[in-house]
Amino acid sequence: MSPLISGLASVASLIFNATAGGPGKSTASRRSGADVEPEPSAVLTLSPQAEALAGFAGKGILVSQGKLENTLGAVARGSAGAAANAASAALSGRPVSTQDFQELLTRFGADDAQKAQLTAGFDANKDGSITQDEFLKGLAKTKGAQAGSDFSQAVMQLMDRSGNADGSVADKEFAAFSTAFAATGAKRAGVA
Repeated sequence: MSPLISGLASVASLIFNATAGGPGKSTASRRSGADVEPEPSAVLTLSPQAEALAGFAGKGILVSQGKLENTLGAVARGSAGAAANAASAALSGRPVSTQDFQELLTRFGADDAQKAQLTAGFDANKDGSITQDEFLKGLAKTKGAQAGSDFSQAVMQLMDRSGNADGSVADKEFAAFSTAFAATGAKRAGVA
């Protein structure tokens, strides 16, 4: 059973037991805390807008925040963008080293175990660098059936923790991570 389904089943069970255990029920008929230990809310979700951004990533489109009023902009792989999209466009074909990627993860608050997990998850071909395509495929894993995997949950925890940490990844939190990756690639390519 996937962690997402298992978590939802646990929450539904807890709610059912709390409402079914009224004053007429004995404590012996209720589930005790020893039987089922509630787990912390570790399952994160994407807001509908962030889920759309993950869908764009699955189609090879990098969505990042612009400098004016945190607007969102999208750059398809290999396209020539305007000045606001220069960093994203410059990244095309230029991988980010795993060392630079781990520094990015540190800025987002990742610990050593998370950095190792996320670097390994994004570096699909294990060549020591993360291409824009690998990054987008990793982001796309946060959507749909794959959203409950350990890797996708770790990505969403990182994005949410660097935002408002409310258990749901908003579009701005999602785009902030994409923007930081694009800026890291642009810095490596020498684009300001």
